[in-house]
Amino acid sequence: MIGIKKLKNYLHKNGIKNTAAKVYEYLLYRKKARAYMAENRPLETELSARSERRFTRGTKFSIVVPLYNSNPRYLEELIASVIAQTYGKWELLLIDGSPLSYSLGEETAMKYVKEEGRIKYRRLGGNLGISGNTNHGVSVSSGEYIVFLDHDDLLRRDALYRAAEAIEQTGADFLYSDEMNFSEKPENVSAVTLKPDFSKYTLFGINCIGHMCVVKKELYNKVGGLRREYDGSQDYDLVLRLSEKAKKIYHLPYVLYYWRIHSQSVASGIEAKDYCLEKAKDAVKKHLEGMEIKAEIGDIAGAESAYRLKYDFDRKQKVSLIVCFSGDEKAFERYMNNILDAVSENNVEIISVGGYNIFGGVYNISFSQEYNFCKMANIGAREARGSLLMFLDGRVLPKSGFLDELIPYASFEDVGCVGGKLIDRRGFIYALGYRLDPDKILEPYLKGLAKNSIGYMRRLKIAGNCTCLFGGFMMVKKKDFIAVGGFDEMMGVISGGADLCLRLLNRGNNIITPYAEAVVSGKIREDFDEFYSLNKYTVNAGDKYLRLPF
Repeated sequence: MIGIKKLKNYLHKNGIKNTAAKVYEYLLYRKKARAYMAENRPLETELSARSERRFTRGTKFSIVVPLYNSNPRYLEELIASVIAQTYGKWELLLIDGSPLSYSLGEETAMKYVKEEGRIKYRRLGGNLGISGNTNHGVSVSSGEYIVFLDHDDLLRRDALYRAAEAIEQTGADFLYSDEMNFSEKPENVSAVTLKPDFSKYTLFGINCIGHMCVVKKELYNKVGGLRREYDGSQDYDLVLRLSEKAKKIYHLPYVLYYWRIHSQSVASGIEAKDYCLEKAKDAVKKHLEGMEIKAEIGDIAGAESAYRLKYDFDRKQKVSLIVCFSGDEKAFERYMNNILDAVSENNVEIISVGGYNIFGGVYNISFSQEYNFCKMANIGAREARGSLLMFLDGRVLPKSGFLDELIPYASFEDVGCVGGKLIDRRGFIYALGYRLDPDKILEPYLKGLAKNSIGYMRRLKIAGNCTCLFGGFMMVKKKDFIAVGGFDEMMGVISGGADLCLRLLNRGNNIITPYAEAVVSGKIREDFDEFYSLNKYTVNAGDKYLRLPF
């Protein structure tokens, strides 16, 4: 629900165009979220069957809920959602930091303590803050795994079942699920967050883990639990540290956590808790410092709680810019003049394949056959002397500064390849990478949204993990390109790029950044038969990083 006050504040900060884009996206995603939830609710027969299943491992969960003058109705609904779980090996720890003189939630809590032996209520001597209260709950817990639940939210009936199943199958020590936002009643869905599988670089820009978070108690204690100095963004700080130490991180691809929107919740708008933003930035900063990664961390206009990272990088690295071109000499001249202006400040050698010998300092390789991006790119790569290869399709014109956005990511040893945002000549999104889809095979992600949109999960504002990139606007280390065998010359620029990305994904993270932009002139069409025949099992499994509720 978008409140009038919140909308006015957003309009004042971000202007009419950005506000209009935000409202459009909010209404679009709300409509899609409601349809998604209606289509993906578990059937009663399924839930009944799950309540009968017995697990070999029999994991015990300690659900820790910090209270502070909690709304009795919200608390009662929360407790009911725990009691209704189809998996029964749990304890619910209600840790109350309310003033000693009065607690709104005490009467409700004590009523359930008397009725249900698995529920425990502890009244603290004072408020230790959300981190201190939660840590106390963990310290008195008896379960092998900790589940974190806010005092006004709900769990889906099979939430613990899904977690127990995943732990038994994978041995994961850190798990998280998808989530839903609602107001008043769970039927009033306002958003569904379908999260990516663990995404290291996405996590640096936004807390893409959130709720439901399940952590092995041993791991929680190992990282030191929640830190009170980060109260307000204590969960973000925690997941950053957990991600470093966890042996196995597992994403539960189900909407298991229902996050209630009300006037005091962060879900109602970040304006409710402005101090969260600075705490979150500091948590990311300290996390990167611990990993010996140097970066500037900045706010993003119109996308509160998301952050833009500008990494330090070695500007002496040589980049081989490989342009695959088809067209007449005048078109080539216009294109290359733009390219030369866009890369003038970088250590770049330019190799054109299929172009013309009209520029000094540009090495041209003639190509008389029918245009074949993948074949031409491979030819250019063989002549390249740079440690980084940047591939450009001649139908794509990058904007100035694109190399500075791509080089830092391509330089990381654990990154396979990196690409940028494609926009059409009207200023709408052409593709922010490509997502695997069983029906469409390769679907351009967020195609058709306005350029100034935020995008699903703020993906048009943050750099992060992806599966597949456009082959004609992609950077990769030369050593990795050679190791995986280069482009498949039987494919086109879209399918060939995606196929290469899948092979590079085995070597690390693939990254898409919206801050490297390129304009696509016209539509690029091709069939994906060859790509699908080679990668059908991967395609049919769906995309792990770019997910949508529609």
